[in-house]
Amino acid sequence: MKTLLKALTPLLIGLLWTVSAWASLTDQLSEDFAPVNGYVVMAAGGEYILDVDSSQGVSSGDLFSVVTEGEKIVHPVTGEVIGSLDRVSAVLQVTRIKTGYSYAKVLRGEATLEPGTAIHRFDGLDAVFVDEGTNKDVLSQIKDAVPALQWQGNSASTQADLYFQAGAGALQVRDSQGQLLRSYPLTAAVAATPAPVTMTAPRVVAPSIAAPQITPTPVENSGTVQYQAPQQVSSFSTGGLNMEFPRFNKIGQFGDTTRTADFEPFNGKYLLAAGSFGQIRVFDVSNGLTMLADADSATLGQILSISWWQPTESELYLVANVWGDDRLETDVLKWTGNGFSVVEKGMRKLLAAFDGDGDGRSELLLTQDFNRETFYGNRVREAYLAGDELDYRDVAFEIPRNFRIIGAVIADVTGDQQPELSFVRNRRLYIYSGTQQLYKSNKEIGASISGVTYDVDPAAQNPMITTAVCEVAPVAADLDGDGIKEIVAVGAEGTLLQAAGVTSTVDQSWLAVFKYQDGMMLKGTLGDKLERPIQGVAVVDGQAVMVATELGSLLGEGQKSSYVLAVPVQ
Repeated sequence: MKTLLKALTPLLIGLLWTVSAWASLTDQLSEDFAPVNGYVVMAAGGEYILDVDSSQGVSSGDLFSVVTEGEKIVHPVTGEVIGSLDRVSAVLQVTRIKTGYSYAKVLRGEATLEPGTAIHRFDGLDAVFVDEGTNKDVLSQIKDAVPALQWQGNSASTQADLYFQAGAGALQVRDSQGQLLRSYPLTAAVAATPAPVTMTAPRVVAPSIAAPQITPTPVENSGTVQYQAPQQVSSFSTGGLNMEFPRFNKIGQFGDTTRTADFEPFNGKYLLAAGSFGQIRVFDVSNGLTMLADADSATLGQILSISWWQPTESELYLVANVWGDDRLETDVLKWTGNGFSVVEKGMRKLLAAFDGDGDGRSELLLTQDFNRETFYGNRVREAYLAGDELDYRDVAFEIPRNFRIIGAVIADVTGDQQPELSFVRNRRLYIYSGTQQLYKSNKEIGASISGVTYDVDPAAQNPMITTAVCEVAPVAADLDGDGIKEIVAVGAEGTLLQAAGVTSTVDQSWLAVFKYQDGMMLKGTLGDKLERPIQGVAVVDGQAVMVATELGSLLGEGQKSSYVLAVPVQ
């Protein structure tokens, strides 16, 4: 008997865990898909304003149906009206949430809705269940939790408003356009948590280490730094700096082409966000490479640039500039520790965050107007949180007219105790003090593979095609310990292309170093050259850490891979 109990104990424990997990999943589904009723308030710029908000549990991405009453159903004996043949005449999707109201776009159905039209969250929508594993009991759990859906079968090719996809480790809910609305772990040990417009991953507890710990490959240093032909800072050419560093060291790799990447320290971890075509992955690089989240972007489209924003020590956000539906749409996502929730979505402006005070935290969020002809507009403002939404104000410092917030760094690099603006534009590095240009490099900086080619005026008879590039932001760090920060930027050799979806090819890339000394600007390199583009860089605890990616996958050739590499700076 004892032997039998011993054999059954793991099975009973597993069964209890499974029942507990499904109870949590059912409860969470019931809460996330609970009915919410409201009304259309008015039309606003191609969207509609609804009288619902987050206080009612509404999240960005939620679907609301407009139900049109049909023919009465009359009992043939009693003559009593027992119902009506109602139909869903329109489906709306929430795009932005404000205090007291929300914005929504029409996904299908009636193009014009009158003020006062009743709306119902997740009511009467067509749904499909797709089982990608052995989750045969999942559908009954979903039906119990969300009884108002109309089930259309189990094929992913079936037209529907909602798709419930059960895989080996998660239940994902997507809309008709493939956008992820909710994600629930199916692992019993992980409690189901709300994840509006997010894909969560198993949370991994990493050691509390502030910077990557990597054992470099020993390489003999050939000698001291040799400075040659320094140039006046006000000149338009560069000097030379002959410097040799040890080779790169590999922290890890993952199977995606990275178009944009950004690093940020937060809560004892050093986070890396890597963006591809419509996907954002978050890693902790404090001790190797540990994936914390694998999420879709809130706006469907091509991710052009991402940037961590940390307005306070306890809050972290990710800004994603996305090219979707032939226009720029920018999202602000709040980091939850293993995924994102949407704060703002679909904004028609560029955003990027900066460490304005040099404390290592990207607390300053700047916004730049989107101009369809030039891509980068003239007006730059500061964005900040006012309650649960963004507000804007004038910046507190001077900005040159040709400034671009994408591919820029704000830091004191001359030692005058005032931050300079350094940015990459048209393959050159510019350094400004206010509106005064201090330096312009040779045309060898940048050549990012992140960009977009588009028609300036799609409605015009004759197309006018232009290409915009989102450069990799330089970083500023004191590499030699003299108390003055140097600029580390990505240099590259390649061919600029004017093809849709591809901005440039890169034959070689490297880390270029720019150092101010005695009114001169010295230039050098850090580490070896790479035969692949670098799409993100940071300097942490005496090491330069970067993300290099395989360009072949962008052209339809080769394998998708990205490599996180490091090299000592001294």
